[in-house]
Amino acid sequence: MPKINRQLVALCLLVVASAALLSAIGWRWYRNKQDYFMSGAPPQEIMDRIEPKKVPYDQIKPPAFLQTDALVYGSISSTVGIAFYGDYTNSQSNSLAYALESWTRGMGGRVRLVWHYLPASTDDNSPSFEAAILSECSRLIDDSWKAHSMMVKFPKLGQKEINFLSEQLADKDGMLYGCMKDKNLRSYLKQKAEVARGDGIDNAPFVFVGTQAFPSQAASTTSIIRSAQAYLKY
Repeated sequence: MPKINRQLVALCLLVVASAALLSAIGWRWYRNKQDYFMSGAPPQEIMDRIEPKKVPYDQIKPPAFLQTDALVYGSISSTVGIAFYGDYTNSQSNSLAYALESWTRGMGGRVRLVWHYLPASTDDNSPSFEAAILSECSRLIDDSWKAHSMMVKFPKLGQKEINFLSEQLADKDGMLYGCMKDKNLRSYLKQKAEVARGDGIDNAPFVFVGTQAFPSQAASTTSIIRSAQAYLKY
């Protein structure tokens, strides 16, 4: 009976065990890569779902109406809702907003008009973002929301006009200035704008009437009012 080379057997067993261990590690790595991603930037295919580069306008869903929304006119019980994504430094946005607000005011509460901030830039100190900050702070501390009604009347709003309005609206307790410096509010408005763009709501003015989307190139006073009137007939 031939002798068994114990060292050779042990070496073979070690090679087999090592191969099995490497296979298990490789399988675990593959499964983790498929199911999870580590902290930091997600894989590109997931980023494409979170922040689509381009979404067909007829596939974009309107935002749900929330009690915390910036309500211009109407109420939760209004027959039709208009969601307006605006930028106070955009002349088309301001003129359209002003026209729609004038029309909505005369509809006896049957039309709900909600404002959403969509500044061209969310960088601190950029006029479009600072205008949004001023407006939101004014809304939070002043029931009449004077900043909004004043800014939509400007055909061209820049940092000079924003500074002037800030001085005009400043309260003696410094609440407005304190609010405008609040980091949490700034982060919140930035996040809201980024989420909107991730959903395909790309540029102001962008308007929803019910479920119908009107991107900036198709947003006109006539087409939006006609769409709202169609809802009011039912």
